[in-house]
Amino acid sequence: MPRFGLAYQLHDTTVVRAGYGIYYTPIGILHTNTVQTGFSQSTPIQASLDSGLTFIATTANPFPSGLLPPLGAAGGLTTNLGQSISFFRTERKNPYNQKWSFGLQHQLPRQWLVDVSYVGSRFTRLNVDRNLNFTPAAYLSKLPYRDQETINFLTRTFPNPFQGTDPIYGANTSRAALLQPYPHFGGVTVVSEPIGYSWYHALQSRLERRFAQGYTFQLSYAWSKTMEATTLLNASDPRPYESIAAHDRMHRLVMSGIYELPFGRGRRLGSGWRPPVNFLLGGWQLNGMVQRQSGPPLGFGNIIFNGNPDDIQLPKGARSVDRWFNIDAGFNRSSAQQLANNIRTFPLRFGGLRSDGQARWDFSVIKNFQITERARMQFRAETFNAWNHPNLSAPNTSPTSTAFGMITGQDQPRSWQFALKLTF
Repeated sequence: MPRFGLAYQLHDTTVVRAGYGIYYTPIGILHTNTVQTGFSQSTPIQASLDSGLTFIATTANPFPSGLLPPLGAAGGLTTNLGQSISFFRTERKNPYNQKWSFGLQHQLPRQWLVDVSYVGSRFTRLNVDRNLNFTPAAYLSKLPYRDQETINFLTRTFPNPFQGTDPIYGANTSRAALLQPYPHFGGVTVVSEPIGYSWYHALQSRLERRFAQGYTFQLSYAWSKTMEATTLLNASDPRPYESIAAHDRMHRLVMSGIYELPFGRGRRLGSGWRPPVNFLLGGWQLNGMVQRQSGPPLGFGNIIFNGNPDDIQLPKGARSVDRWFNIDAGFNRSSAQQLANNIRTFPLRFGGLRSDGQARWDFSVIKNFQITERARMQFRAETFNAWNHPNLSAPNTSPTSTAFGMITGQDQPRSWQFALKLTF
């Protein structure tokens, strides 16, 4: 994990800093679920063997053929026939993150400090689960509307050629299933394949007043962009789809401060107070934090959209919990006309279309009691989201839903917390 850094002092109050480093994600040290194919067995409910014409399972007897026992290694190549399986690659590779930065720090009068930096990173070999058992792309529709002819072609049922080789196979199966590379299985998933990647660029700035005269203050702002390729838009795609990251927050502003009230022993006022008075009135401290940040980007899934994507976003003054974006911009909302058995081309997310931003004001009051030389008690009264600002959840982005475009939830409202701590 090579890393290096440098610092150069331009003059007494100004320093330039830069650095680069590589950080690896461990494999095997952190918890990874094992794949116990053959030694862990689930029995699916096979309600019908003739596509619902007759039923062999009931609620009283959902497993008329009994439970499937785990065979261990005895099953050989027949292990988990007709079911989904997953596996790890024989040789797994460690994901790694490259980080770099370049910044300028300058000390201002009266204990103030300003810091402006460019920070970047790139993550390589991120884990992506890939399904190898899919209907080949050549048979899927590439039309921008519901292709009923292709749907009928792929969903047509035929006698199952595997019936009789294992009790789990039904009498019929679809053409889409028979065209898959491994039709005798369900999903065949490569777990944690190291094909994903992401990158991040940010301008990070900070203004700090170092603790002196009983108070400190910090103001930080980040203007950033995070991109990622950790999702396959289609199972047949050779590489993950590059998109704005789900956790991207373009703007983030944080202010925080601590102020020790100047009353009590050892402070500017009341240094001569008697112990009972100092016990009640001295040693108080006020803390505050304000957080503001952009909302996450929105995505709509595999949908039909016939319009201009620029028309989806509404002006800020026109948004409401009942209509967060323009639901009439060109979305096909008919359930009977939605896509199926197609190659998806609609973007995963939109960087310019986002949920509500977050705004929080948190405050606390702290009182320290010096009981004896070795015993000390602290009282804390804290309020979170003090102004009870409604931080809205993401809107509904399913075009066929009656709540499409609506926001039906919010984050935690204002809350209070009290604590009493004794240290000795």
